[in-house]
Amino acid sequence: MRRNTTRKLLIPALLAVAIAPLSLAALAAPSDSDSRWHEQRQEQRQEQRQALFERAGIDADTRSALEEARAEHKQALREMHTRYRERMDEILDEEQRDALQEAKREMRQERYAEYRAERGQNMQQRFTELVDSWGLSDAERSELTELRESLYADMRELREQSFDSREERRETWQALRDEHQEALGELLSEEQMEELRDAMRNAFHKGHGKHHGERRSG
Repeated sequence: MRRNTTRKLLIPALLAVAIAPLSLAALAAPSDSDSRWHEQRQEQRQEQRQALFERAGIDADTRSALEEARAEHKQALREMHTRYRERMDEILDEEQRDALQEAKREMRQERYAEYRAERGQNMQQRFTELVDSWGLSDAERSELTELRESLYADMRELREQSFDSREERRETWQALRDEHQEALGELLSEEQMEELRDAMRNAFHKGHGKHHGERRSG
């Protein structure tokens, strides 16, 4: 019974410590993260278009003409969207517009809550299987639980702290991340640490991409 109880405490502890490098970085500079993500998406799409042109044997002049047509198409869509919004404003009164926006917001939140719940269950299952494969002792599991509590306490303290600049905020969160990663490294082997990083990296990137898609859909 004691081992099962310790196991239940361990999984959230390990999740908290594993997520820390990603969540702390996001808290340190969320706007920078969003900006980089959009830039990377634009660069990726441009590279894909160029690869497509290259494979199809499209010459430089034709590529230029296609890019110009694409820009004209995007401008036409923006103008059409503006006219559509103006028409919507003519049809709906202010109360109806507010009600429609509120309904959209609620539906987005409901979809995202469902997604987070499902993702949390899947992540919990993956980490349970991963931790069970390590065969940690009760003492090691207890140490991880204590590390989680320490991490949460430090995060709460930093959230309430004011900073003179974004750079100072980023450096402080970075120091906290490094400190807890070092403590985690004293409990787990390098192989276990790498398995943990891989599991969190995969889970984070899948969720991050879908989260951005959810935001854009509104």
